[in-house]
Amino acid sequence: MTRRGLRCAAIAILAGGLTAPAARAQAPDGSTIFQRACASCHTGASESRAPAIATLSPRTPESIIDALVTGAMRVQGSRLSGAERRAVSEFITGKTIGGSVSGATTGRCPTASQFAYAARGPQWSGWSATAANTRFQPADQANLTAADVPRLTVKWAFGFPDATVAWAQPTVAGGHVFVGSQNGTVYALDASTGCIRWTFAASGGVRTAVTIGPAIGTAPAVVYFPAHWDPKLRIPRGQVVAAASIVSPKY
Repeated sequence: MTRRGLRCAAIAILAGGLTAPAARAQAPDGSTIFQRACASCHTGASESRAPAIATLSPRTPESIIDALVTGAMRVQGSRLSGAERRAVSEFITGKTIGGSVSGATTGRCPTASQFAYAARGPQWSGWSATAANTRFQPADQANLTAADVPRLTVKWAFGFPDATVAWAQPTVAGGHVFVGSQNGTVYALDASTGCIRWTFAASGGVRTAVTIGPAIGTAPAVVYFPAHWDPKLRIPRGQVVAAASIVSPKY
């Protein structure tokens, strides 16, 4: 059994409005990423079972991303951020993908919003609403009864760019829905409309539910989630307050 480190991010939600445009990081270079993460196997040598870049180039960039997220290369792809997976797929195929990795170029909330977090208010934080892990929401939190369920309808839907699976369960608190994507983007969505309040780019897929913690300093609440960690701040109106290493077993 080997051991590996997992980074846990703690993000402070500041008291200011949450509609500032996303921070613009320099796009990663696909050629550099390929040389660093792929070229040692995808050499085209006769003794290598990995296909050469010339064999992969006729494919679509989306199919390369699928291989890096859920296919044969998912272990290698888990070490790359969403932006890096997109960059290397575009380099390999010579084709570009429209839109941004986060999809946040459209669908942003038109007005600012204060995050009104109340520890005892209606919410669902983490994998279960309570530490007992019963995954049961009491009536005072749910604000609906069993008789209401057949009358529920879909109010809005949200799609994850550059991802064909979604592992992270949504978290609801303070009028927001927090959810991580397999492409490495953490989203804060308006619970009423589904518009994007802010996004954060982790350096790997987010596979678990976000957990909301109590205030730290001037921040009304803190968002915790585990991911392969990139310490660079990429959240509008947010501040990274901790990134602790957690050692977990790998079988």
